[in-house]
Amino acid sequence: MLIDSHCHLETFVNRGELEIVLNEASLAGVNRMITVGTSSQDWDLYHKLAQNYPGKIYHTVGLHPCHVDDNWEAEIENLQNRLSRGDTAAPIALGEIGLDYFHLPKKDEAQRAHLIEIQQKAFEAQLEIAKSTKLPIIIHSRNAFSECVKTIDKVGANWDSIVFHCFSEGRDEIDRINLRGGRGSFTGIITYRNASVSNVKEAMFEQGVERLMIETDCPYLTPEPYRGKENRPAYLRQTFQAVASVLQIPVDELEEQLTRNTFEFFGIQE
Repeated sequence: MLIDSHCHLETFVNRGELEIVLNEASLAGVNRMITVGTSSQDWDLYHKLAQNYPGKIYHTVGLHPCHVDDNWEAEIENLQNRLSRGDTAAPIALGEIGLDYFHLPKKDEAQRAHLIEIQQKAFEAQLEIAKSTKLPIIIHSRNAFSECVKTIDKVGANWDSIVFHCFSEGRDEIDRINLRGGRGSFTGIITYRNASVSNVKEAMFEQGVERLMIETDCPYLTPEPYRGKENRPAYLRQTFQAVASVLQIPVDELEEQLTRNTFEFFGIQE
């Protein structure tokens, strides 16, 4: 059994394809998945999925940095209300949250500075919520790795509860995370053939299997040999096989370790 530790199911639900996608995943041995919230536009949907598919679909809530705007404080208040429901389908983590400088405007310096400021405020506010609720934290970091690390240190969030999802940095960056107690999660990027992927593979090898988790981040980052198509939870199997090859670990042993790591990190009961 594999668990997809980070996916986005909204696209499939909206197209009426969720059952097809879930069946495909089961046939590939991907029997559980965590669908990750990005704003109030998907929080209610993912809560409903967790209610309708107990023990199969879990969900999180978080305000993604690319969804941070001048209404961010109201969004975070909304987020807190969802965390206080206390029902059986409660969010299992806070995320994805963080900083994204890649998608900032390139020419409008004033708008760029403003977005950086409110991304930072929203990130810090959500880290404080995670501290008080003791929830695991899923970090989105794009072109802002050092800034994310500094912010987590500044707020004093629990590094043992932090995963940098879709890890795409190198050995030095994974060491900075691991020395603090955090971890990286890896996607289909490791199946790609471009030169920069070697750095990601080195980071995965450096981290070791004890903290390792894998994800699809679907519908994005489709692994080989399906690259160019829309990603799906079933394709986690291709990423898993690539991980086994890089780490040279027997597949049965690796599957058991990855499942245990993910369950323990997110507090999922078998």
